[in-house]
Amino acid sequence: MKRLIAVAALATALFAGGVKAQVITIDPGMTQAQVIAKLGQPLSTRSFKSFTYLLYRNGCEKKCGMNDLVTLDSGKVVDAVFRAPDRRYSGTSSSPRAIPAAQASKGKPDAPLAVPAKPTPTTKKPPHVQTGL
Repeated sequence: MKRLIAVAALATALFAGGVKAQVITIDPGMTQAQVIAKLGQPLSTRSFKSFTYLLYRNGCEKKCGMNDLVTLDSGKVVDAVFRAPDRRYSGTSSSPRAIPAAQASKGKPDAPLAVPAKPTPTTKKPPHVQTGL
């Protein structure tokens, strides 16, 4: 009977999401092949000069506004931006951390935008501009 209860508890935990997904960590200096071995084939790959950008689905593209991104320079990981909860970058990401919607909405959404005043035009010409030549 105890065994049956233990099996039932395990099944309940699995179906209720009690078991967390394994977190995949990408480290600075990894090669493209190592990244692909951990994350699978990217959705898209782009290159420019010595940089390669690997884009991955993250399940929140519409909400987050982006795919997950791994940046390589000369074949080595130099940056990553992850929004998927099961992915981590052990280096320092160039992206600010994502904040929860509740925190983002703490401002005053109905308040008018503060627009900086226009600079007043100056009557002096810069010293390098000569007139009357």
